Amino acid sequence: MPTILYRYDQNISPADVMKIAIYAEHVGRQCYDVFAEDGSRSRSEGLSRRAQAVSDSLDFGNEPYLSPETTKKVLDLHNMVSGMCFDRFAERGHMGKTMDLLGMAQDVDDVLDKLVIYHLSPDELEEAEAEWVHESQFYAKFEGDNFTRDEPGTGASA
Repeated sequence: MPTILYRYDQNISPADVMKIAIYAEHVGRQCYDVFAEDGSRSRSEGLSRRAQAVSDSLDFGNEPYLSPETTKKVLDLHNMVSGMCFDRFAERGHMGKTMDLLGMAQDVDDVLDKLVIYHLSPDELEEAEAEWVHESQFYAKFEGDNFTRDEPGTGASA
């Protein structure tokens, strides 16, 4: 686990706090994390409790400040939602995340960047770099106006 340091010189705005509030509200109403064999879904008590805890602890003042405790609540909710938590459901058991949820999650990431600093141990850094190299082979590459895509496992551009 990376070491998380909380920033006390936060540069957040009321709009940043609103982004977190909207995210927590959406998760608390639209996301599910418990799925049964019969196709039914529900929200776990943990997910509901985390979303409510974030909502309850936000400072909507003109010069907001998020305490380390509030920031930890946001991190906990964000980590839970990034896993097996979905807000889009289709036929045959398909589950996914809507573009709205993904956009809100990115907004929360941007706010968290203003609130915390992650320190990785040398082993964690090596593991993260190896994972990035592996994942990057699946992304398209743009060189000027040219679009290329490496074929997984070949290293060659198509």
